[in-house]
Amino acid sequence: MAHLAEWIVHETSGKRHQLAVGRGLFGLRVTVDRRILQRFDQTPDADRYVASVAGHLLTVTVPRASHDQPTLAVDGRVVLGSETTLTPPEAGATAATPTTLTGEDLARYQLLQRRNAGGTWFYWIGGASILNSLLYAAGSQWGLVVGLGFTYLIDGFATDLSGTVRTPIYAFVIDIVLAGSVLLIGRAARRGKLAWYAAGMAFYLLDGLLFIVVQDFLGIAVHGFALYRLWGGWRAGRALRRIENVALVAAT
Repeated sequence: MAHLAEWIVHETSGKRHQLAVGRGLFGLRVTVDRRILQRFDQTPDADRYVASVAGHLLTVTVPRASHDQPTLAVDGRVVLGSETTLTPPEAGATAATPTTLTGEDLARYQLLQRRNAGGTWFYWIGGASILNSLLYAAGSQWGLVVGLGFTYLIDGFATDLSGTVRTPIYAFVIDIVLAGSVLLIGRAARRGKLAWYAAGMAFYLLDGLLFIVVQDFLGIAVHGFALYRLWGGWRAGRALRRIENVALVAAT
């Protein structure tokens, strides 16, 4: 991980917070006390990340140009140096700087949170599918209904064909590939790749049809709820895409 910038933010109580910007194998990462921040919005020139600390709004702006350094602003005021102390705003003071957030910015942030919350369900689905495959291989009849029904189908067919009581290795590998693909779709969905988001929902809808065929009503209900949350996240992502496209056109 290559560190691009780092700041220490002090509260008046003495508590300190560390903000860092780094670039690694999986791209840019902005953290507050080791908690990863999701991108707030983007412009043709930079990406912004926001966090709330002790009632103050911290905005990290990361320029697209590799030779420009990231900047930190507290309540709209750019921080000069690597350390700053959070102080109550002076009476009548305003923060009329380009980093001040507007109502439209807050709307973007809310849509971003909804999109990412929906995309997180792909992680639950992929993780539950891997766990179900391990449980099935161990001979357990228990599993998580949020997982893929396709993995049960593959394991059942492979076990019957092999004539053994254990899941064949090739079936377990297929399970891992399917579950891993869902996890990758989740990663793409949380990054705003709406086409992959829609493809993942379509695949999970087909998976839900298996539960209808076998009349597993609990599985049907859980799949329906997960699809509802995924659909809400996709709609939020589409709304966010429209707002960002308008902002990009207005800025050019």
